[in-house]
Amino acid sequence: MNLLITGASGSFGKLLIPALKARENVRIRVLKHRAPVLLPDCERVSGELGDLDSLIDATRGMETVIHLAALTHSPDLQNYFKVNSEGTKNLIEACIRNKISRFVFMSSGAAHPDGGAYSKSKLAAERWVKESGLSWIILRPREVYGTGGKEGINQLIHWVQRWPAIPVIGDGGSSMSPVFIDDVISATVEAVFKTDDIENTYDLAGPEDMTYVALVDRLSAFFGVRRTKLFLPVALVWGLAKFFQRVNVNVLVPDQIPRLLCDKSSSKDYKIPLLNYRPRTLEDGLRRCFPQEN
Repeated sequence: MNLLITGASGSFGKLLIPALKARENVRIRVLKHRAPVLLPDCERVSGELGDLDSLIDATRGMETVIHLAALTHSPDLQNYFKVNSEGTKNLIEACIRNKISRFVFMSSGAAHPDGGAYSKSKLAAERWVKESGLSWIILRPREVYGTGGKEGINQLIHWVQRWPAIPVIGDGGSSMSPVFIDDVISATVEAVFKTDDIENTYDLAGPEDMTYVALVDRLSAFFGVRRTKLFLPVALVWGLAKFFQRVNVNVLVPDQIPRLLCDKSSSKDYKIPLLNYRPRTLEDGLRRCFPQEN
């Protein structure tokens, strides 16, 4: 199978590629944008989601496209739509012109009309995928941890390990469903190679729903530490985010706040037999990340 992967230079893409190459007869081409792509045994092509001609060249000769690339943090809300929505539309157009047979789109568990510009841009991208006429699968991972990065739950884990007080936005009642990276990788590989029950959207949630406050408590218990929760009013955090934006400090952008607080799908139907998806509990995943702790 000939695969084109966008966003391959990200932490998820770097973990996904070895899992794909473990399958037989797989040839991988990666779309190189600004970030260097140092991936052995992968063909590299230059291209941008805003440049249709480059995408037509990149998709030529491919059978399946795995679209991971996305803009996640931007002070300019319109950039989310330019990259995440219009960029996906351009990639789909390139796939149609080159008669690509499969399109696997990595969306987000935060794709929700109340989740801010990022969330809305992912919903708009999903609509382009669904209306494309291609054979497609949409994956919506929830709060992924274990990538080694420092954002989302990975950032929270870093804080709990090191800080005596943990900031909490609002009352800390926002819904979380942590999912271990290996489980998302495994489901994505299955989605690439499945030929039945396509044209569906799958929520890749962890096996448990919990509040943000409960997640802080679970992480603290796992690492054997006691942490104070510093509850911050939403209006205060919003004001701080606006301030950081004005002074060009990329710590927190306002759009991240509704993304955290919006409603998300429940994990009650978390098992997906088609994708062999049976995600492990939070503590089981943490033990894989930090074997020295337990």
